[in-house]
Amino acid sequence: MKSLEFPPDRDLADFIQLIWVLESEQDGDVFPRELIMPDGIVEIVFHHGAPFYTWQDGNRFLQPQSFAISMMRKHIAIESSGRIGLLAVRCFPWGGYHFFTEPVASFLDQTIPCDRLWKDNDRLVTELSAAAGADAKVACVQRFLRGQLALCRRDEPAVIEAIKLIRQSKGQLSIDEVCARTGFSQKQLSRKMTESVGVTPKVFSRVTRFLDVCSRLDELDEATLSRLPHDCGFHDQAHFIKEFKAFSGFTPKEFFKRKDVVFTDL
Repeated sequence: MKSLEFPPDRDLADFIQLIWVLESEQDGDVFPRELIMPDGIVEIVFHHGAPFYTWQDGNRFLQPQSFAISMMRKHIAIESSGRIGLLAVRCFPWGGYHFFTEPVASFLDQTIPCDRLWKDNDRLVTELSAAAGADAKVACVQRFLRGQLALCRRDEPAVIEAIKLIRQSKGQLSIDEVCARTGFSQKQLSRKMTESVGVTPKVFSRVTRFLDVCSRLDELDEATLSRLPHDCGFHDQAHFIKEFKAFSGFTPKEFFKRKDVVFTDL
């Protein structure tokens, strides 16, 4: 199986973290079922091979040929259904909503087919399927997104600053402090954050702090898990376990032992 990562072009780099291409090199290549943790981002996926399956709340469904998924508040699982060919655009938390007129809050915790987001999606899918090779496919998608950015981009630097403050503090900066630094009232910040990332500042902070916990697990062994709550800003062990299980479906010790979990780096 071939997996490639591409940095976005300079004019998209403020909004897109990376573009990921995954393709089968032989018929036997499979993507085994993996758990995907809440990640705080919007991701746009284009299948030019067989669409993947998604498992959510005990149900399995076949993904659309192209779709976007906004920030998740609970884990899902994915696995391949046939020969793999996909391109995924991973946006920064503040980046995704600049490509849509549809509010990202309307597809929170779920996928939305791109033909509901973009009237030119069928043309994009046709061009993407005809493009020969990963470089050509990435160039095709970036041309399209550049056009969407010209149509949908919002000029809201204070909103981006608020999201970055929460992310840089790994979810530990208080909402009052975020408001003080950006000039928003709590009500204004809540409305702006819901419009841009799909959730309130409090929920975004919780997801960001959860991701920080996940990223630290690789550095620890089971005997040192007990220091995580303090390092990540939790009041006590009970609150830490309850919050972690709400997002992941597992206790920290159960999660630590699993090998089939994927999460986005902060």
